Amino acid sequence: MRKFVCNDCGHKFEGMDCEYQATAFSAPVKCPECGSWHTYPSSGWFGGLKKSIYKEIWKSMDEHQDNTEK
Repeated sequence: MRKFVCNDCGHKFEGMDCEYQATAFSAPVKCPECGSWHTYPSSGWFGGLKKSIYKEIWKSMDEHQDNTEK
């Protein structure tokens, strides 16, 4: 388990810490407050770079979601 924060609503919560696509990053977890997948670990390495890295992960996830809905 790991603490996450939602980029959309700011909700902080605990979620399952799973690796994202065989990288050192935690996979975003669905926010229990607003349902967004735009979440990231609230602590850990990379400091201020974390949010910019997760923006790329969210973009990839959003594109994949858009392609599967077509």
